[in-house]
Amino acid sequence: MPMIHTQGFKDQAVQKALTRGDKNLKTVAKELNVGYSTLQKWIREYKLVEPQKNSQRPQDWSREQKFQALLETASMNAEHRSQYCREKGIFPHHLDEWSNSFIKLDNKSVNTDKIDVKSLKKENATLQKEIRRKDKALAEMAALLILQKKFQALLEDGDE
Repeated sequence: MPMIHTQGFKDQAVQKALTRGDKNLKTVAKELNVGYSTLQKWIREYKLVEPQKNSQRPQDWSREQKFQALLETASMNAEHRSQYCREKGIFPHHLDEWSNSFIKLDNKSVNTDKIDVKSLKKENATLQKEIRRKDKALAEMAALLILQKKFQALLEDGDE
């Protein structure tokens, strides 16, 4: 006998599948204990019915949006919080992750940003140097090609 799933479960399953990250769809289906083709069907139906009202994935939310979501859900109980998450197209664990990231924001992230900027500047300088070298080589090759054509033209003129 086929299992009957509530619309809420289907919606959460589709959201989990759409925000699965590195996992493949078969793994998500197995975790949810539903068939792979069933999950695919739910996703197709969702994309037809929901014209992407929340097209933004949780990982694409800005820091301000994340902070606003945390403020709005701070005083909610688990049930209301879950409802809020469904409406916004996120999962409660996203709120927990965002909360932890705001709490853990300290000098580590600032230092890693500085290190990232330094490494990007170094890489940029290396690439600029390589571009200058290649430009010089290209100019030299163009000059040699022009000289070769002129030399051939002189030889042809001399043969006549």
